Amino acid sequence: MNRITTLPALQSLQDETIVYSIIMCIIAIGIACLVANLIPYKSNGRSYITRRIWFVIIGLICSFGFYMYNDLSVKPTINNVGWQSMFSETNVECLFIILIGYIVVSVILMFVFRNSKFGSILGKVKK
Repeated sequence: MNRITTLPALQSLQDETIVYSIIMCIIAIGIACLVANLIPYKSNGRSYITRRIWFVIIGLICSFGFYMYNDLSVKPTINNVGWQSMFSETNVECLFIILIGYIVVSVILMFVFRNSKFGSILGKVKK
C-alpha cells in the first residue's frame, strides 16, 4: 500500500474505504445466506436457532474484521497523526455502515423469502 502524504490522497482513501465497507456488507449477507442454506432442518424444528447464531457470528466477524484490518494495516500508512484521526472516524463510520446495512438488508430479505432457510432465521413460521 502506498504512503498517504497529501490531503487529496487521504480523501480518496476515505472514499474507497466507504465503498469497500458497502461491498463487505454485501459479501457478509451472501455468506450468511450460504451458511443458512447449508444448515439442514432438524427433526425438532429448532434449526432456525442455529441459523440465527451463525447469522450473528458472521455479522460480527465481517464488521469487526474490516475495522481491525483498516486500523492495523491501512492507518499506519498515513503519515500525519491528524489525518490518522480523520481516517479513524471514517473507519468507525464504516463499521456502522456494515453492521446496520447487514441487519437492515438481511431482515428485508428474510421477510421477502420467508419460507426459505434464510427466512427461517426470524423464527418459526406459524401455519
